[in-house]
Amino acid sequence: MSEDVGSTPRKALTPTQRLKLFESWHGCCCICERKIQAGEAWIDEHIRPLAMGGTNELDNRGPAHKACADAKTHGKDGDLARIAKAKRIKMRHVGIRKPSKFPTSRDSRFKQKINGDLVDRRTGEVIRRAK
Repeated sequence: MSEDVGSTPRKALTPTQRLKLFESWHGCCCICERKIQAGEAWIDEHIRPLAMGGTNELDNRGPAHKACADAKTHGKDGDLARIAKAKRIKMRHVGIRKPSKFPTSRDSRFKQKINGDLVDRRTGEVIRRAK
């Protein structure tokens, strides 16, 4: 059975790995490319999100200002929005959809005809005639 794209567990970096990551990017933010100042809050950001097929390897991570990472993740067209859209497309592709809440929708036992008659989908019997 194949593994779902979004099921890769996150791994925290050790302090030594964080230092190596910071130095490999020459102390610059991987998103805005500005220098990260000493004492400024930064996180290690996945360049390609795990849920979109990214890995936990150091070549898929970079140091990012906290504000830059939040904008990349939670922004209008950010990672979370793209991940949700990809999941919706995947579910539609394999035939999974949310049932409609309308009383005479395709998921309902009853069908309302254009003339107003209410018909049982299973038997074809008219339940209620339009007036």
